[in-house]
Amino acid sequence: MKVIVVYGCSCSGKSTYVKEHMTENDIVYDYDRLLSALTSRDSHTTEKHAAHNLITRLRYLIISNLKDDKDIQRIFIITRWPTDGIKKMLDGFEVEYKYLQANENECIKRLKNDDSRPDKEQWEKVIHQWHLEHGEKRAQTMKEIRIAKIKAEIRANDPAGTDGLYLVGMPIVYDTPTVIHDPAGAYTEIIQTGALDGADLSDVRLLYNHDLNKVPLARTPRTMQLEVVPAGLNMRAALPDTGDAKAVHEAVKRGDLSGMSFAFVVPQGGDQYDAATNTRTITKISKIYEISVVPFPAYPTASVEARNARSAGLKTLEAKKRARILINQILKERI
Repeated sequence: MKVIVVYGCSCSGKSTYVKEHMTENDIVYDYDRLLSALTSRDSHTTEKHAAHNLITRLRYLIISNLKDDKDIQRIFIITRWPTDGIKKMLDGFEVEYKYLQANENECIKRLKNDDSRPDKEQWEKVIHQWHLEHGEKRAQTMKEIRIAKIKAEIRANDPAGTDGLYLVGMPIVYDTPTVIHDPAGAYTEIIQTGALDGADLSDVRLLYNHDLNKVPLARTPRTMQLEVVPAGLNMRAALPDTGDAKAVHEAVKRGDLSGMSFAFVVPQGGDQYDAATNTRTITKISKIYEISVVPFPAYPTASVEARNARSAGLKTLEAKKRARILINQILKERI
C-alpha cells in the first residue's frame, strides 16, 4: 500500500488535489473533516481541540490496520505539515509527499469563495498562523539548491594575451520547465523572466560540489562576474593557480563534470504554485549564495564552458593556419 501525504496551508487546495487524483480503491484521512465530524461544528480554532489526540490516534490505527490490506491501493493523508511523528509512523511504507504551495493572500482569497467554511474570521487566523510557522519563516530562511546542465566546451574568444583558466556560462536560464525531485515529491519548476531583477549578487562564491570546507574557486565581484541578461544569468570566473582549480577546469574541459548548481532564496510571495499542473513558478529570487560545479545535470539548457586564455590565442592562430591551407588547396584545384 502506498501512502501519499498531501500537505500545505488551509485553503491551499489539498482536498481538491486529492479528489482529482484518488480512485475508488483509495481512502482519505483528513484531519479537519474528522475534527468537524467529531465536534459537530464548522468553525476551527488555532488551539488544539480536546479531540486532537483522538484524531491523531485514529490516524495511527487506520494506517496500522491497512498495512496488509490488499484491497486498499493507496491512502491519502491530508495534513498541514508532515511532523516528525507522521514521518516516524510511516516508516516501512512507500511514501510520497506532496506539498501544495500557496501564499497567504492566495489562501485567504480561496477562503472567501469557500462556502463550506462559514467562520471566515477564525479560518483567517488559522491561515495566518500557518504562514507564520511554515510560510514566511520557511521562505526567508530556506536556501534552495538547483542543478543546471553544463555544456563542456573550449572556446577561443578570450582577449589575446590574457593568461589563466576561466569558467564561463549560464547557470540560470529563464522560462525553462524542469522537474525538481524534492523530499516532498516531484514537481515542475520554472524560473520566470525577470526573477533575478534586484537580486543580491554581491557576495557569491564559486565552489565545487557545494564543498564549504575548501577555498572557493572564485568570488564576486573581483574574480567572478555575474550579469543578469534577458535569457537568465551569465557567469565568468577566473580560477586561481591551484591544483583543485586546475583539476576542475580540466574535468569540465574533458566533459567529466557535467553540471552546475546554484543556491538561492525565494522571498515570501516570490513564487506561485498551480496544483492543476503541479508547477511552481518562481517570480522573484532575493539572493544567490553560491554557484557550484557538480557532476550531475538537470536543467538541459544552461551551459558552462572551460576556457584557457593562453591556449585560446594559440587555437585561434591554428584555426587561421588551417583556413589558409584550405584556401590554398582550393585555389590549386581551380588552377
